[in-house]
Amino acid sequence: MSREVWCIVEHRRGQLDADSLQLFGAARRLDGEAVAVVCGDEVEELAERVSGQCDRVISLSNSALASFTPDGYAQAIVPLALERQPAAILALHSHFLGRDLAPVLASRIGTGLISDCIDVEWRTGFVGKRLVYRRKLIATQRSIEPGVQVATCQRGAFVVPESTGLGAEVEVLPIEIDAAAIRWEVGAFDEAEVVAGDITEADVIVAAGRGVGSKENLDLVQRLAKAIGGTLAASRPLVDHGWLPRGLQVGSSGKTVRPRLYLALGISGAIQHVVGMRDSDVIVAINKDPRAPIFEYADYGVVADLMEIIGPLTDEVEALQG
Repeated sequence: MSREVWCIVEHRRGQLDADSLQLFGAARRLDGEAVAVVCGDEVEELAERVSGQCDRVISLSNSALASFTPDGYAQAIVPLALERQPAAILALHSHFLGRDLAPVLASRIGTGLISDCIDVEWRTGFVGKRLVYRRKLIATQRSIEPGVQVATCQRGAFVVPESTGLGAEVEVLPIEIDAAAIRWEVGAFDEAEVVAGDITEADVIVAAGRGVGSKENLDLVQRLAKAIGGTLAASRPLVDHGWLPRGLQVGSSGKTVRPRLYLALGISGAIQHVVGMRDSDVIVAINKDPRAPIFEYADYGVVADLMEIIGPLTDEVEALQG
């Protein structure tokens, strides 16, 4: 058994999912050698792009892998995994790849699967921690299977390692794929709603939660965001209500952000939101509940009714700016 931890890099139509690079952080947590596994058709350029943040890259290229299918990716990965016996194989717990591929890999390798991990470690075997009971409790699960371990990791649970500035070795392996054994066919992609800007690139974020009370009150939040030069973001309940587009959602089922300033307005601080913003340089929280979990992560906290202070706060900011 090697110390290699294979991290499956997720991409679609030539675009890298940067959150999948967080798997390299999970590999470090396991004291392993972070090996990026890039599957697809003509993925050499993607392999080079991730080589600065891992220890090694394995590039598996075949025209049958142009679109992701669990059958195709499993054909590429499983024989190599059985031959080389990495310590673990990690994938992002995403709708697009991890949730479909990881169970297939585990089944064909003959091992178990721990899904949606917020932490991983070795402790008399492979251990993964995951949220249960509507994400109110943390369950610690240990694999009883020897050999290669398989797990999926929650978005935002691990930090992308700093780039070394040096490109790791890229091993390009031509592989044979039986296209007839692929039972999936990708018909078409529907374009999601396009959101102006990218909250992952913002230096200042003003995030609204359930505490804003109504969709109409988002105008007040937007006004404050504009006054401080910030970008509007949201917690999941607002997106689920259709008040803001999913591209603005922060958290495990949204995006991971690391701005210089994160202003959390009316956000209680559920762990699935916190994992997406806890690495912000400065966190300021406003919530009327003094026991709200968000205050455990905030550098500065204000216990107040948001709707009573957001107007005067914005007035003061605008007055200071002349």
